[in-house]
Amino acid sequence: MIDSFVLFLRLSAGLGTILLVGYALVVLLLPRDSTFTSLERLAFAFGLGCLGLSLWMLLLGWLQVPLALLSIAAPWLLLVLPALWLAGRRGWLPAEVATARRLTQTVLTLGRGAGFSRSEQVLLLLLTLALVFAALRAGLYPFWAWDELATWGLKAKAFYLARGIDLSRLDAHNYYPNLVPLLLTYLYLWVGGINEPLGKLLFPLCGAGTLILFYCFLRRLDLERSMALAITLFLFLNGATFLTHFFIAYADLMLTWYHLAAAGLLYLWSKDAAPPGSAAIITCCCGGMAWSKYEGWPLVLILVLAAVLTLLWLRPPRFGSKIGRVLLMGMGGWFISLPWRQFVHFHGWEVGLDHVGGFYSHQLVQGAGLVLKALIWIPYFGLLWPAIILSLILSGRALLKTPVLFLALLVAGNLAAVVLAFAIVPTSAAEFPLYVRATVDRLLLHVAPSCALALSLPLAPPPTSK
Repeated sequence: MIDSFVLFLRLSAGLGTILLVGYALVVLLLPRDSTFTSLERLAFAFGLGCLGLSLWMLLLGWLQVPLALLSIAAPWLLLVLPALWLAGRRGWLPAEVATARRLTQTVLTLGRGAGFSRSEQVLLLLLTLALVFAALRAGLYPFWAWDELATWGLKAKAFYLARGIDLSRLDAHNYYPNLVPLLLTYLYLWVGGINEPLGKLLFPLCGAGTLILFYCFLRRLDLERSMALAITLFLFLNGATFLTHFFIAYADLMLTWYHLAAAGLLYLWSKDAAPPGSAAIITCCCGGMAWSKYEGWPLVLILVLAAVLTLLWLRPPRFGSKIGRVLLMGMGGWFISLPWRQFVHFHGWEVGLDHVGGFYSHQLVQGAGLVLKALIWIPYFGLLWPAIILSLILSGRALLKTPVLFLALLVAGNLAAVVLAFAIVPTSAAEFPLYVRATVDRLLLHVAPSCALALSLPLAPPPTSK
């Protein structure tokens, strides 16, 4: 019992330092006049902490400094301490502490002390039970899914045992970005050994952060609390794909978090409703996408293209300078991922040859049909994708006259990219349908929360009623 309690404390310290590092980056990136809420700042802290710590571990690997808690976490004190002082001067730190306490109290009491209605209490209860299930499912089982065992988990074990980024003794898609394996290695260092169930508790935390961020975006899009909670629950429990990734150690959920953060802020930015400092967060999240998974950089390009096309079509004031800023955000994300690209080049690893062949027109046609089936296949996402498409249709003329166009281009662009990806993958005719079924749910997961922001369109009050 005592040993288990000590392990829990060590894990909590590891996860806590991720949030602390991320919060320091949030404070230093945002200007004093930023209007992000304290809950939003805490939500962004998770992703930025994962990004900052893992990139620092990559730098240590470049320098051949052994990975240890002292070399990884201690230097961040030089950043965390001044950031906490600055947050206190701005009045943010007391607000964050109060928000964390209020959020904990709200969850434990199901909102009784926060004036939640009976329906809101039911929604909160269902969300809480689903998150508790995901945490238990993650923390009670070792790695069992394929990529947990053969890719991300295997790399994390190799890094922990070598105390460095050593891929000389394994071939597990070595060119893949290593955000997830490095984070697992970091947690293994905290708990004192390779402990897969404890390491997997990173993912329920990531999932909870994704839901909180999604809820915050819905509130910024003028939805009432009850409606925002209902749509968040609708996203979470439609089909099994989203929930399943809360308790398996795949990189897809991390990529989903970064995509939601960048897309949500870009949508607000296109509406001139993004808080000051959003550009810096968007840039970091673009880098996080490219550093999470091999598919991340194409998703960044689609985001940038959707934003640029929206600006070109709507031609808002100073749209030329806005296009330049969007391009800078995307390029900034590319520079953040550049160290890993150089690391791959330095080691002479071939990139993407196992996933990219030629262009197969018959796979394009067949893949399009299989993707359409996946959108309405209940076990994958339930009714989520039909609801997203219906919401865009119901937006009517706003689709071509307002920044709603950005969401429509986001949906169309990503679905087209998934189909195109299947058209270039080298598989046999017999293997192709199996390959699509094994990957399509994850490819759709990456963009599902971002595209689900469209669910707010028919439910938000009209501008005249504000």
